[in-house]
Amino acid sequence: MVVIATIAFTTDTTGAGMFHDSIRLFPQFIKKVLQEHDISGLNIDINSTQTKILMFVYENTDKSMFEISLMTGLDKSSFTRSVDYLVKNGFLLKNSPEKDRRKIHLALTDRGLDTARLIMRDLDTYFESLLAGFSEKEKSEFLHSMNTAMKYINRILEAGKKGAARENGLNKKMISSMQKDSGYC
Repeated sequence: MVVIATIAFTTDTTGAGMFHDSIRLFPQFIKKVLQEHDISGLNIDINSTQTKILMFVYENTDKSMFEISLMTGLDKSSFTRSVDYLVKNGFLLKNSPEKDRRKIHLALTDRGLDTARLIMRDLDTYFESLLAGFSEKEKSEFLHSMNTAMKYINRILEAGKKGAARENGLNKKMISSMQKDSGYC
């Protein structure tokens, strides 16, 4: 795949144009790293949607099933069907905390944990292959830049969540109601 980057020159001194130019390639990069990589050779018997859910659970052990569903961006039926498959096939467990039985948490089984680790190792190997043509200095600069970008992206995302909740007037009671209505709190 050939990626052609275009940079629009701007006299905008607010940084808005510069921001747009800086993030233009992120979607293509994410697609290259996460979506184009083929894990079928790992023989783990799960599809890409199920893999996505498994990895979100692996990386977010403190989140509820409802929160994981929002993070994946999947529609309710696809999410529920995929979670049911992962539970049925021994990758995940569903459990409810004793203090609030309405809230469902997903947990990795030993098989799920082993599978998630296998996928992570495979992704690391794939990512290393993408950087194979880089010098050690370039690799270091790239990884440092990515870590810096992720730090600020996380701040923006967290601020966006807080701001959206305030703007919409959502409070804990309303969120709880939404979770109950969703059918998989």
